[in-house]
Amino acid sequence: MKILTSLEQIKHLNHPETVKGALMAECLTPFGSFDAAEHFWHDYQTQLFAFMPEDNIELVLENVTYLTDSFEYSEFITHLADNWYLALVITTQAGGGNYLLFQGGVHSALDKLLESYKYNGEHYEP
Repeated sequence: MKILTSLEQIKHLNHPETVKGALMAECLTPFGSFDAAEHFWHDYQTQLFAFMPEDNIELVLENVTYLTDSFEYSEFITHLADNWYLALVITTQAGGGNYLLFQGGVHSALDKLLESYKYNGEHYEP
């Protein structure tokens, strides 16, 4: 898992280009420009927790037990590409928060986020 604090770091992820492109587009949508998004991320300590394709999910989740709990009531979960999803949880009054980039179908705790959101929030696109 990598923790990103800047949108510039997305290009260094080793995910498929389709996933990185969709991820960047989704992160820029609320802001309209890369610079505006970068300033917001910096000013409001926004982070992206990115599961990597090669991660041992079980091991990562053992070391960050709070992670799935903190995303249980996500503002949204959206399908990006190639079975990868992006979840957002707001943590500040100004709208800052944390994103989670994860792959569906690889661990029950992550699939539970999708199911919980399906029933408690907007319907995600599988």
